[in-house]
Amino acid sequence: MSSLLSGTIPASWRASLLPADTDSGEGRGSLLKTISSLWARGTLSLPNIELPMRSTEHLFSDSPLVVLREDEPSSLIAFTLSSSTYASRLDSLRKSHAPPKKLSSPPTLQAHEKQIESALRQAEGTHLSFQFTSGDSRFSIRVLFTEQFDALRMACECNQTFVQSLARCWNWSDCSGGKSGAAMMKTLDDRFIIKQLSRAEMDAFASNAGAYFRFLADVIFQDRPTTLAKIYGVYRLTIRNAQTGKSIKLDCAITENVFANAKMQQIFDLKGALRNRFVQPNGQPNQVLLDGNLITSKVPIFLREGSKRLLRQALLHDSLFLAQCDVMDYSLVVGVCEGRPELRVGIIDFIRTFTFGKKAESFLKEAVGGHGSEAPTIIDPKQYRARFLAFLDSVLLLSPDHWLSEDEEKQRSAEMQNAALAAGLSTNYQSANNASTFTQTNANANISGLTAVLANTAPGMVMI
Repeated sequence: MSSLLSGTIPASWRASLLPADTDSGEGRGSLLKTISSLWARGTLSLPNIELPMRSTEHLFSDSPLVVLREDEPSSLIAFTLSSSTYASRLDSLRKSHAPPKKLSSPPTLQAHEKQIESALRQAEGTHLSFQFTSGDSRFSIRVLFTEQFDALRMACECNQTFVQSLARCWNWSDCSGGKSGAAMMKTLDDRFIIKQLSRAEMDAFASNAGAYFRFLADVIFQDRPTTLAKIYGVYRLTIRNAQTGKSIKLDCAITENVFANAKMQQIFDLKGALRNRFVQPNGQPNQVLLDGNLITSKVPIFLREGSKRLLRQALLHDSLFLAQCDVMDYSLVVGVCEGRPELRVGIIDFIRTFTFGKKAESFLKEAVGGHGSEAPTIIDPKQYRARFLAFLDSVLLLSPDHWLSEDEEKQRSAEMQNAALAAGLSTNYQSANNASTFTQTNANANISGLTAVLANTAPGMVMI
């Protein structure tokens, strides 16, 4: 009896419950009566144990490291990409497109890079669909351009962190600066943005996807600078819960966050237009200011010659690619880091094409009141590119250089103007003391667009 109690009742209780002589029948009867009375009063009842997961959270053996959360759509993407089913189908897809291997040539790093580049340059893309079920909940996902996006993430060395980041997200309800009304979410680690796409945007991306992947292959493997905020995946999601009646349908793109894990002193969204491009500053942190705000700002942004040269080179290449894809209405977001000598820039919203609807909107806006200095925001892609580059050239100023004479400054400006004209741009250069040319930087293109380093500045001046 004592061995039985030792495994179920604490030591302090055993001393009081066991009589001195447990071998006697009278002692055993007294003990049984005591235990029965304790159980009857519920004194020894076990505490209620809460379930570790909510009813809207699901865990599958196929991907045990990611919890699928119905109220966090990005978790469905992370769950799928980490599942053994996805890995198996992706491996089969790669093998079907891979060239025959030579027995005498072992795998090398160079061969791996060539395989990634080949995947990015494929003429057509394959879309894989997956379905999952857990109780009353049904999940389906369509992974667009599966092999190309996987190759892009491997080339940027973010394949594993991409899944880890998407495992958790939150509704970015305080996002400002956009008028489309599309749902916006952020990963909890602040590295990626999940943006809802309209049907027209999904179709536009599908039509330009091949050119997009080839452009990024040139950027990565030919070491070209870029300011594009890269899209790392496009998905179509459906989440249904029959018990609660809730349903989510979402077409979305996963884009890098240009301002990831950085506190911004100022943020500008620049399109190169002035019509309806001014917001009243409210003093709120991370308020997105527009073109008109930068024009009227008392704190201009100055670039060192190296920074401006690389930025200009990247913008020339990026905008030419977008114009060739018939894309317009994109923006350059510019963020001045707080407490750190750094400027972050990136082109966003580069999916929309110049469709018939955009042409009609441009015509109507011009007919109503587009004959002044404030031209319509929506114009054809070539005009948009020229205006976009000319505006950025005039507002991101070249730092005055006391090492060069006035004649040398004029010669440098003329050289940059000739280069712009050779690229087919209509430029409007001012004096070197006011505005100057896009020139280059020693900063490298990285996962968050371009980053430049601020120099020592005089009061009231931001210098890159």
